[in-house]
Amino acid sequence: PAGAKRVKEEVDLLITGGALLTMDDAGTMYEDGGIAIRGDRVVAVGRSSKLKDEYSGDETLDAKRKAIMPGLVDTYGHAGHSLIGGFHNPVHGWPAGRLYWHATTDRWWYAEAQLAATERLRFGVTTGASIIGSTPARTDSPVFGIRNAEAYAKVGIRAVLGVGPPDIFIPHIGVPWSGSFLENGEWVEREFTYEEALANSVEVIEKWHGGADGRIRIALAPPYIFGRHTQRGRHGTQYKPEDIPVMVEKAEEFRDLADKHGVQIHTHIFGGSVDFALEHFGRETVERILGPDVVIAHGNGLNPTEVEIIGKTQSNVATAPSTAENMWYGYPPIPELLEAGANVSISTDGSAPRFSFDLFKDISRAMWHQWMRFSTQDVLPGGKALRMVTIDAAKALGMDHEVGSLKPGKKADVILIDLDRPHLTPTTYLPHLLTFYVNGNDVETVIVGGEILMEEGKIWSVDEGEVMKLARTEAEKAFDLVDLDDFRP
Repeated sequence: PAGAKRVKEEVDLLITGGALLTMDDAGTMYEDGGIAIRGDRVVAVGRSSKLKDEYSGDETLDAKRKAIMPGLVDTYGHAGHSLIGGFHNPVHGWPAGRLYWHATTDRWWYAEAQLAATERLRFGVTTGASIIGSTPARTDSPVFGIRNAEAYAKVGIRAVLGVGPPDIFIPHIGVPWSGSFLENGEWVEREFTYEEALANSVEVIEKWHGGADGRIRIALAPPYIFGRHTQRGRHGTQYKPEDIPVMVEKAEEFRDLADKHGVQIHTHIFGGSVDFALEHFGRETVERILGPDVVIAHGNGLNPTEVEIIGKTQSNVATAPSTAENMWYGYPPIPELLEAGANVSISTDGSAPRFSFDLFKDISRAMWHQWMRFSTQDVLPGGKALRMVTIDAAKALGMDHEVGSLKPGKKADVILIDLDRPHLTPTTYLPHLLTFYVNGNDVETVIVGGEILMEEGKIWSVDEGEVMKLARTEAEKAFDLVDLDDFRP
């Protein structure tokens, strides 16, 4: 009837009053926008006035002087590194290999993963890839990957955990391969084989892929699926003719296992590796191994032929602006990869030896690298760079149908950024502020699957103090077992 009061649709959470970036296909933004959430899904996004007229929230959040955007997606990082930050020497490197394999327990790996997930949560990273196997980390038993998954599940963010055996030719571990286990108060060293490590990795997949209501996914992470080739920096490997059939066999085995279990392949590829594979594996094999379910970490120094193959196969590249590979190989050719048809994301490669899981810091760094390559700021604009840590990054991990943008029907992974700070005042063009001025500590509220995990800087899903206490305890136990003098700066 005329004049009848409109009945509002009930939702679980209504956020209004913020500057909203949807990261949808059109790049829609609202100066005064909001989002309605029911269960774990987005119901509506739009102007605050319209949402207030149409929806009633069981819980409401006022986003005045805040930015609302999708949670960040970090497509490449490493397990283990969060507990050894600060130990790095320019000559001797860092203690990851010896410490990981012979001074850590499954409780250590749980503590480290919980700390890493908590750091990512605080920085607004709602989905993070983490390599628990191979370069270097432990798959001499499935327990280490399992404990990693348990920790990420407890903190509540999404994770893609990469498992796999060490590389046969660049193993990051002494020969014969062995790992130490603390049993009944005594350390017991056990040798293991490539085949055993691969079987352990498959066990982690079978137990945890799709776990925690789909928040935990597992990927296969061969360190260097086409080998590693350079005469600068580290790992100037010279492969022998008899090595080639072994490399091809292992690469094809990973492709077959990924297809069988429906998981991604996450691997390192640098300049020269694809060329080497084209020569020794054959183009047909290379194109079968690569594809939309492959994430290539780094991608530095790729030549035009390599770019063409990666683009043709629609593979994904997780560039890492903070890492030393930029010095050894040169910067990744991001514009060329995009033009060729590849999907490119920006990642942290966190969290040690020189960087954190603050993904915001890497956005502008990636842009600067391309500006230096082309001597112009016309390449890689801020809007595209922001997509490379949201919707494009979600696509890299095979999750863009669920996360990475704020659209009705997608998972409600949302972050609120406090703009009421000196370095963000006045609020001008928001994408520029987010690209160059915001850092992870400006993230105020984090929502994953409709659940508020952090609100006004307070983490609810875990006790942050207890997370750090356990991390310190387990780190000290490991430090006591390894001589770290050579690794101090």
